[in-house]
Amino acid sequence: MSGDRRWAGLPETRRAAAAGDYGSLIRLARTAARLTLAEAGRRCGYSAASLSRIERGRQRLTDVTALRRLADVFDIPPELFGLANSGTSASHHGSTSIVRLRGSRSWPETGEDVIRRRAVLGGLAGLAGAAIPPDPGSAGHAAAHPPQLAAELSRLLLGADPSTTPPVGPVELRAKLAAASADLQACRYARLATRLPQLVTGAATVTANAADDRRCAATALATRAYHLTAQVLIKLHEDGMSWSIMDRAGQTARACGNPLLQAEHARITAIVLRRTRHRDTAQEVVLTGAATLDTTTGLRQRDDVTAYGRLLATAAYTAALGDQRDTALDLLAEADEATRRADLKPAFGSVDVALYRIGVCRALGDFGAAVECARAITPQQLGTVERRARYWQDTALALHGRGANAEAYRALLAAEQTAPQEVRYRPWAQRLTVDLLSSDRHRSLPDLRAFAARVGVDT
Repeated sequence: MSGDRRWAGLPETRRAAAAGDYGSLIRLARTAARLTLAEAGRRCGYSAASLSRIERGRQRLTDVTALRRLADVFDIPPELFGLANSGTSASHHGSTSIVRLRGSRSWPETGEDVIRRRAVLGGLAGLAGAAIPPDPGSAGHAAAHPPQLAAELSRLLLGADPSTTPPVGPVELRAKLAAASADLQACRYARLATRLPQLVTGAATVTANAADDRRCAATALATRAYHLTAQVLIKLHEDGMSWSIMDRAGQTARACGNPLLQAEHARITAIVLRRTRHRDTAQEVVLTGAATLDTTTGLRQRDDVTAYGRLLATAAYTAALGDQRDTALDLLAEADEATRRADLKPAFGSVDVALYRIGVCRALGDFGAAVECARAITPQQLGTVERRARYWQDTALALHGRGANAEAYRALLAAEQTAPQEVRYRPWAQRLTVDLLSSDRHRSLPDLRAFAARVGVDT
């Protein structure tokens, strides 16, 4: 797009550039070109809703590649975005993307395929560093916790001495871990509140008391216990305790040397990183984890493919939070193709990628696409209660993002029916309930206030 640049000399343009208000600069350039949001969005690869969020400052622009592409599309002088003039428009179109693996062969692949995949993963890890904004789920209204969970875990993480705790053997810890995992998959957070402290103390004692010839198995078991605990803490937005438990998990994961445990550690660590001030390294961690798993295992086993797919899907969501649209979608495509190409039928398959796709579109601000992705699958395809709850979470939030409050409320009710404690204890449901209450001035949403009282939101 090229044309009249007189808008670039206006006082409001200079003020916006000085303040780093890139959204206002885009709006000025778009209106000067007499483009609607929909027309401009089609040219730069954003939905009209997403572009509107950018212009209003509700979606920050920090990725240099995205800024260069927008400068090129809207004919904005690069220096207004704080960019050096590259002297060529070609660089404006570049975007970090992963090379998808083509063909229908099952692994093992040709040497060329393996080299290409690993080279791309390595390149992405090197480019992943800066400017991923916080996970939007990490701030705002805080949900109530299951009784005493935070206080009890804080005591254990900060002051408990394993030597004063009755020893737990591997068989007992394995049984406790299986029970806690079943509760997590069923979103039974209140019961998890009683199990997690036992898992933490059990993991500490089983490694402290393991004989030398069984230490590796004991540390692997402890790592799984720490990982499960961290996942629950992440869901409840206990970021500080998530860090503490992942520090312990890192020590045990390194000690046991299991590639799958180290891959899972990279994935969960990246989630914790992107929710804190260290979020700028989250993408590097998860992509390096994927590349390491690929190199170490060759992705020849079912569990290897499952872990690889989860790592790439996590990387896709992380990229989406940084508004790296092309990278996010390409990473999802690679995760999907990896699972399709394997004859091993991994536990993480195409329907799981489809579930991630809803969240990725939502994180990109493309709520319409997120709703369409949600309609392409059914909750019954997702197996566990936890996955179905995630489906309703992303669907409800995407509908709310489109302004479809009545449909968002129905999705929230479906989430409650699927997993009552999901809406009672998870912050996303609490925040959405508050937002619906605020916008329902005419009380058109039936029984909303009764629902709010039922899930613990003050009206």
